[in-house]
Amino acid sequence: MMLVSLVQQRKLERQARDARRGKLGRGRYDNLVKELVDVIQLAFEAGATGSLWGLEGPLRAGLRSDLCLQGWGWDSADLIAREILAEAFRAAGAKRPTWNEGQPEWTIHEGLLIERTRCIRCGKPLPEGHKKYCSGLCASTHQSRIDALKNLQVNNAVRSMVGIRST
Repeated sequence: MMLVSLVQQRKLERQARDARRGKLGRGRYDNLVKELVDVIQLAFEAGATGSLWGLEGPLRAGLRSDLCLQGWGWDSADLIAREILAEAFRAAGAKRPTWNEGQPEWTIHEGLLIERTRCIRCGKPLPEGHKKYCSGLCASTHQSRIDALKNLQVNNAVRSMVGIRST
């Protein structure tokens, strides 16, 4: 029973997506995707963005804005902008980073131009040979805080799924 409803739900979602694409026109949709792939790759290769995802926000807002000015409703304009960008990022070969990879401490590796000189947690100068933390205490405290934040996010997600409001 659950499988049938899931299949039906996916079919309805696919039909709604195709209807939005049809409203845009297949040729125009494909052309927008192709142009966005070129912009994304050009900005990254020129060093204007740190990753292929660097223009995701401005591009989505720009697409949505243009569609709204053409008479689209905000919700449908946002959905099609998201779909166009998803297709463009797929075509550009962009792989979305994990949450951990998106954190500042993940991006600083030995050999890069940017090297950390201060402790992530307290901001004190790093002792010789230390990469992120000035001491074991700062390392364990910071990691405990990150774990607590992740746990909080998981708990809030579970609460929202079962309909319990957080206080």
